Amino acid sequence: MRGSLRLFTWFGIPVHLHWSFGLIFLYALWIGYDNNLDISGTVWLMGFFVALFGCVLLHEYGHALTARRYGVATHDIILTPIGGIARLEKMPEKPVQEFVVAIAGPLVNVAIALLLFAVSMLVFDGERWEFFKWFLQQQFSFSGSDETGQVLEETGLQPSGLLFYLPVLVATNIGLVIFNLIPAFPMDGGRIFRSLLAMKWGRVRATRWAAWLGQAIAVLFIGYGLWSNAFTLALVGFFVFTTARSENSMVQLDDFLRQYRAKDLLRPQFTRLRLNDWMQSAAELLQQGLERHFLVFDMSDHLVGMLDEASIVSAIKKNDLSKEVAQYAQRPEIVHPNESLQYVFQLIRQQGNAIVAVGDETGLLGVIDEAGLYNFMRLQGNKSV
Repeated sequence: MRGSLRLFTWFGIPVHLHWSFGLIFLYALWIGYDNNLDISGTVWLMGFFVALFGCVLLHEYGHALTARRYGVATHDIILTPIGGIARLEKMPEKPVQEFVVAIAGPLVNVAIALLLFAVSMLVFDGERWEFFKWFLQQQFSFSGSDETGQVLEETGLQPSGLLFYLPVLVATNIGLVIFNLIPAFPMDGGRIFRSLLAMKWGRVRATRWAAWLGQAIAVLFIGYGLWSNAFTLALVGFFVFTTARSENSMVQLDDFLRQYRAKDLLRPQFTRLRLNDWMQSAAELLQQGLERHFLVFDMSDHLVGMLDEASIVSAIKKNDLSKEVAQYAQRPEIVHPNESLQYVFQLIRQQGNAIVAVGDETGLLGVIDEAGLYNFMRLQGNKSV
């Protein structure tokens, strides 16, 4: 992803750190300065943020590895200041599978909280264990730090990073579970809500209802975040609102496209290029005609490639017009005339194939390109593009 740093690959899934993540460490330094923390305290605070986002990363791996069980790959996982994003190729369309994938992330946080609590039982004893339990309760009662300092003074306990570190991490993981289960689509809770609705009313209607609820909750996030100066919450609300709207549009569009087949749109008349044609010929066709993308054939009239507008423009900029088309041609995609337009749209919009060939056992029947597909959707009255 642009603007991100690749950290490592685990279980075959690349993990990226967004450039804005550096703001977290600046925030930690500001908190340390504002609270007169020494170097050791500031380092502990930074370590806490690293551990917190480690929990977030494991949460996203919960989604990604569960989705893999259903044949859905994950492009990568991106860590940002407002959380993690596992970029799945798609969500499973079966409601039960989406439910399992969505709930897997929060369940990882439940497991982490239980594990950290068990570790704390082993590490602390006596007054330190009592303080741990009391301090954990304080995380949910939002008590001030003055009371914490008073308790430490009364018990004579020496404050240590670990004594504060573990209860806060336990509480944070529990908080992540609660927050993620809010039914604000497309957050985990919203996806769980949609999957439950889809079991009875179908994916399209369920997405519409879940998106409406998600946008309503997002407005509350934004309003409360701005009112209380919780700008991170407002930013999350904005992300939820726009993503819910976008995903709802995509699901409605998929439902629309599934009603049609490639044969309903194919264009039987198209210009053919040969492997040994010069790029000059392709450039002239681009400048003089209406077609922007072309299929490429060998001397035996077999389809062997496709040439898109971007490649032709690149050749013009490089002054490569004397080169053969073969040097710029890419692998062609061929679909059956009975293939749904939803799949054709995926090839063109999501996989970047500017032109798709349509053919069957009788031979090549025609082509579908970007302009033709978008014009078809516009003429059909679809407003989702």
